[in-house]
Amino acid sequence: MRIVLLATATVVVLAAVFVVVQLVRPKPPLTVRVALSPSSSVPSTGWKLPLVPQAETTVALSGPGTIVSAGGDAETPIASVTKLMSVLVVLADHPLSPGEQGPLIPVTSADVASYEKAKAALDSVVAVRAGEQLSELDALEAILIPSADNVVRILARWDAGSTAAFVAKMNAEARRLGLDHTHYAGPSGVNPGSASTAADQTRLAEVVLRNPVVASIVAMPQVVLPVAGLQYNVDGDLGHDGIFGVKTGWVPQGGASFVFAAHHRVGGHQETIVGAIVGVSNGSPIPTALADAEHIVRSVDGALAVRTVATPGEVVASLDPGYTSAVPVVTARGTSLVSWPGAHLVESLRLRKGLVAPIRAGERVGTLTVALGAERASVPVVAARALAPASVSWRITRL
Repeated sequence: MRIVLLATATVVVLAAVFVVVQLVRPKPPLTVRVALSPSSSVPSTGWKLPLVPQAETTVALSGPGTIVSAGGDAETPIASVTKLMSVLVVLADHPLSPGEQGPLIPVTSADVASYEKAKAALDSVVAVRAGEQLSELDALEAILIPSADNVVRILARWDAGSTAAFVAKMNAEARRLGLDHTHYAGPSGVNPGSASTAADQTRLAEVVLRNPVVASIVAMPQVVLPVAGLQYNVDGDLGHDGIFGVKTGWVPQGGASFVFAAHHRVGGHQETIVGAIVGVSNGSPIPTALADAEHIVRSVDGALAVRTVATPGEVVASLDPGYTSAVPVVTARGTSLVSWPGAHLVESLRLRKGLVAPIRAGERVGTLTVALGAERASVPVVAARALAPASVSWRITRL
């Protein structure tokens, strides 16, 4: 009899222990089932980038990235567009803030002799005088507005001690920025060995325009320099179709190049269109490149639109506890992005770590992010209804 009682007591104790263990076990994790596609494309409407005959073209939206490229990716002499990298290198070594003039750069008799020689060769130059002192800002304006080859050479030697050392810096910066199809043979672009692609120069333009000093200079239609006097910007597109820069170039071996940027408003969003045309050789190359850029900007502006990328109450996932029906996870609100036909959207869902019941109806459980290049639109996601904890009986009986 005692053995029976002992066995019964043991069973009761074990049963009690089992119940306690089951009740204190960690709550079961929720099974997440994602209901969205990782990527999608904006429907195409038949829109195509206007082609520039026998030239490379790339156009992008600053932030979202490349809209489209055409004409291939052969490395082509880019002429005075080279000066964009020269300016970037100088400002990395000698930063300027808006309103600052920067240090003074002396002009020597050798610089004057170089100017006279370049002028005789019909290079793009501005007059300088021995003993003159150009401020850094003066020099940058001379480089970017009338495209002074002689001044960029003065600035290169001032910055690096020699032209060769400066060009080495230019190529190192190109590698750092991932411009794998770009090589510089000089600071001005006169040497046709300075070559690149439309895609690389579009990426470079986005980097350069982040500097407010550069952005303000390239938008200036004219400037007064200390000795050279009034000088006009060779970018004849300024002020047309929102275009505010950036740099033209021409060399016989590679034709005309034009890196351009334009501001446009799209559904209340301020956007910047950035692009490059490389290797225009037909007709009058620079006027042709300028006209083509205007046509491209107008076409892209017409193709841009605000696209809804998430609607309120959109089901993006479900939370399955295993003991009752799954709870839908929905977007708390809608959101949108400026996009274009054929744009590639990438969606990602991040849920809160350690999600367990109970969860209230409408409780935020994570974030949905839709990306277009570097642009992001994020919205909270919430539980569509409440999720009660598992019942005691279910918790006891689960193994």
